[in-house]
Amino acid sequence: MGLFLAGCGPARQPAEVTPQPEHGALSAAATAPGPAALIHEVARGKGRPERITYLIPGALSTARIFGTLRRPSGSGHLVMEYRFPGLEGQPIDPPMRVAQVAAAIARHAAQYPGARIEILGFSTGGAIAIEAAGRIGPQRSVRVVVLSGVTPFPGAYESGARGMLAVGASALTAGSLAPRAVWGEYYKVLLYGYGWRKDPTIRRLAERRAARDRDHLILPVKGLGRAHTGDLLGWTLSPAALRSGASILFLHGSVDPVFSPGGVGRLARRLDATLCVVPGGGHLMLVTHPRIVGRIGAFLRGTWQAEECR
Repeated sequence: MGLFLAGCGPARQPAEVTPQPEHGALSAAATAPGPAALIHEVARGKGRPERITYLIPGALSTARIFGTLRRPSGSGHLVMEYRFPGLEGQPIDPPMRVAQVAAAIARHAAQYPGARIEILGFSTGGAIAIEAAGRIGPQRSVRVVVLSGVTPFPGAYESGARGMLAVGASALTAGSLAPRAVWGEYYKVLLYGYGWRKDPTIRRLAERRAARDRDHLILPVKGLGRAHTGDLLGWTLSPAALRSGASILFLHGSVDPVFSPGGVGRLARRLDATLCVVPGGGHLMLVTHPRIVGRIGAFLRGTWQAEECR
């Protein structure tokens, strides 16, 4: 149950985090060949793409959680996104498969051999981002940002065990087994970690945010949780991912209740990646720490300074 909520976020974000879709942005119906399409065009600047950004959300969330990063930064910039089964008009079946989505991204990138590639993955989407970079290969310039990312086997099992305890405690606190009541309570843990009640200021922030987002959470009902996260249980790094040659940045909260900073640190070392641990950050830093978008932008532009992680 906890793993099902690994990427849980509100279906819509406040204006300062996620802007309204730009006028004229292409819809899924206009850009996707059918309901089986795995990646969809969000928007593009004028001209042939010279830079492509792939946005991969977490389970039970959409790419709108990336906020202003869904906007093209200028001419020649194409923005694409992955949509999980059962959301945004996608069929619930087949379920998400990490390798399948990664391969779809690699095939799309191959259509634009001269474009600079950027892949942003949140939570569950982090696994897809890492594997997609491996399939694109070291011959391309690829930058990857993984936010609150999942760790390989047995990381998903460990996360699920912690999550079940947290969800059980949330049900007791809520005094109800109604999904929206339970998820609304657990949402506070995802926002600020297990200790959110200890600091009065953090507690007020968590209560206020949870109340605002309660009716917009995507719940793990009707098979959504299983379809979004089942494949993570057996995910291990592929040989291609280990030798991708991509520039990878992990942004991870110091109090992330889903995937531990220690596990992410070990993953970062295996991939020769940069790890930035954000003090006080929970699992949903794109919600609680909107300035993180600036750090992502700096990394993608090549202006990242290592001391920002200290």
